Amino acid sequence: MRLVRTGYAAVLALAVIVGSGQAARADLSAFVANINFDKTANLGSGQGFGLRWGKSSSIIGGETSLTLAFPERKLLIAGEIQEETATALIYEARILLNIPLGMAVSPFVGAGFGAVTVTSTDVPKGADTAIKALGQTQTNSAFSWGGGLRYSLSDRLDLRADFRQYVVFSVTGVALQAAAAEAGVPLEEEDNTVQHNKISLGVSLKF
Repeated sequence: MRLVRTGYAAVLALAVIVGSGQAARADLSAFVANINFDKTANLGSGQGFGLRWGKSSSIIGGETSLTLAFPERKLLIAGEIQEETATALIYEARILLNIPLGMAVSPFVGAGFGAVTVTSTDVPKGADTAIKALGQTQTNSAFSWGGGLRYSLSDRLDLRADFRQYVVFSVTGVALQAAAAEAGVPLEEEDNTVQHNKISLGVSLKF
């Protein structure tokens, strides 16, 4: 919990610093993404889309990002493995460092802090308690880092490519917990740290 509080405080402080710079231009981005979820979290790769908004184009910038993705989750039902669609929501605030090269193409790096929420959408009827547990919403704190490139199409429009890695803290084995509870067997909570990788491509409008 101390790490979570420290992360939120750091991002908030950076956002205040960035927001005080009057020279930065506000921008809004829309993007499509492919996310390679960690298999430890029982999630496959999934496509998604999202929005970013803030003041990200100055040398030191900040933004908020929201991504919605639809990975597949494998479930063992009646002795058969079935793939069901899950919904993943990734949201964060991040600080960016843009590297001015005086060209149409400019690189950037950044780090952020937020959370990943996952809920299964298609748990079959008649599934046992352990499988039904996967239908419960799970939210875990996440730290992200990465970088990308901007390509200027005009004074107000950029093409933007991003790569980000999310380190997600305290992912609990909910299905295992539910099965143990149903059997009346005490089981200590199992925490893992997983990593999700996201590649996205979008357009950014400056105003």
